[in-house]
Amino acid sequence: MIDKDFYKNIGPFSLDEIASKVDASVFGNGDKKVLDIASLEDASESEISFYNSVKYKHHLEKTKAGVIVVDKSFEIKPENEYLVVDDPYVAIAKIASMFYPDCEYQNFYFDEDDLLNSSEKPKKCSKNVFIHKSSSIGKNCEIGSFVKIGPGVTIGDNCLIGDNVSIYYAKISHNVKIYQGVKIGGEGFGFIAKKDFFKKIPQLGRVIIKENVQIGCNSTLDRGSIGDTVISKNTMIDNLVHIAHNVKIGENSIIAAMTGISGSTEIGKNAMIGGQVGISGHVRIGDNVKIAAKSGIMKDIPNNSNIGGYPAENLIDWHRGTIFIKKNR
Repeated sequence: MIDKDFYKNIGPFSLDEIASKVDASVFGNGDKKVLDIASLEDASESEISFYNSVKYKHHLEKTKAGVIVVDKSFEIKPENEYLVVDDPYVAIAKIASMFYPDCEYQNFYFDEDDLLNSSEKPKKCSKNVFIHKSSSIGKNCEIGSFVKIGPGVTIGDNCLIGDNVSIYYAKISHNVKIYQGVKIGGEGFGFIAKKDFFKKIPQLGRVIIKENVQIGCNSTLDRGSIGDTVISKNTMIDNLVHIAHNVKIGENSIIAAMTGISGSTEIGKNAMIGGQVGISGHVRIGDNVKIAAKSGIMKDIPNNSNIGGYPAENLIDWHRGTIFIKKNR
């Protein structure tokens, strides 16, 4: 369910109403009321989701979504309800705009009435800090200069927030350290571009940061599109790291500087990722994986792997290949 602390839903809509907006064929009860949109793994009987990639077959098999948007090649199952369209990705973007028309672009303007009273700010809060009155800050937090904390944000106890940090659309737990220049909850890089069509995808998720996370200077964590970006407990993120929308990082992971993780990638527990690693989107990386610096990850990586190179492969094979090339120059 999309967080109502951040986004205003104007639904419900009937299945027929939705179909008319996205030029879809209805398989099922057209009068069915749809309350919201959600990802396949999170959707309930009253929500609509979409399926357009074999990578998400495991989510499709387990989903509880009341309606699924699919393409014309999909094998319809009579026990479920569907909207059938040419392109499910385009359709779900239009449906998102139906439910959340104010979320095409983020609002950055606030006036003095939106500001948290100075008496309610943490004791260790520097000057020139904007904290929205609908946000919540825990005990014993320390906040540097020129920080902006947007509407609905929650921050737990004993957190440290450095200078020039901005935080939107985020739920942050206890003992989190956020260093200078970090940007949390910004727009994910979501749009559809075709020859005769351009559609921005509303970003309707959050950033969830669990206990004891550290985020280095000038790193960027984008909020999810539909669903959340999740950083699990005890994760250490170095400077200048970019984490895109809907990325999920397991606990006790370490990510070195200048790494870029593309959208909807899932990283397991105890990962160790070297500097300047690039990870493609929609990749699943297992537990206890070690990735050498400057590697390029373009496919799923199983548990307990040590990999390196571009494209990344088993670390020993990569070293052997490097030695072979050097000897045969």
